Amino acid sequence: MVYGVAVGPGDPELLTIKALRVLKESDVIFYPGSLFREKKKSFVYPLLEYHKLIDKDIRGFYLAMSDDRAQAVTIYEETATAIKKLFLAGKKVSVVCEGDLSLYASFSYVLENLKSLAVPVELIPGINSFSLGAAKQQVPLALLNDKIAIVPRVKTLEEIEAYLTTFETLVLMKVKTSWQHFYKDLSQKTWHFYYCERLGTSQEYITTNIEEIAARKIPYFSLLIIKKTLDD
Repeated sequence: MVYGVAVGPGDPELLTIKALRVLKESDVIFYPGSLFREKKKSFVYPLLEYHKLIDKDIRGFYLAMSDDRAQAVTIYEETATAIKKLFLAGKKVSVVCEGDLSLYASFSYVLENLKSLAVPVELIPGINSFSLGAAKQQVPLALLNDKIAIVPRVKTLEEIEAYLTTFETLVLMKVKTSWQHFYKDLSQKTWHFYYCERLGTSQEYITTNIEEIAARKIPYFSLLIIKKTLDD
């Protein structure tokens, strides 16, 4: 069997018991990373290191940070092919990803390729970043009949206003690339803001004061939870 294993948003203790057991039992672990200007980085590698899993056969697959998906498509295909060979050789293989497997996860593309190769896969879900963010901020994402929207790369205040006419809570993901487009307008609003970055890591930063992040360099691993006020 091949396993897709979510390892959570960054805190190495926010792994399910099942996820950790499967990783410990695995013969080979594949993990994702990013490739930028020939430098390799992996968000999940420290989590494997924390749980003393790097002595195993671990193999990184690195994706270029680019809107051009050609390199990524090739890497996903090559990774799935390598996994199938190991599976046919009788190895227990796991593929890890940050956050949860079903939300903006690179694993989904690996899974698609594994399915096309008729490789059996079991998925082990994990904690996503905005759930941890809400817990850190001690704010409910929804109560009673509240509706939530999870939206990546919003670029204008008009988009945000449109979502908040229908939804009580808006989770903005991947705000790094678009923050400068709407921050000034956003800061004039009376909504409740819950900003989070690098959740679960030693570099974690959270605030409810949107003025504090006016000049802050927004990292890739960041999100903003917006909740309407009673008057909206």
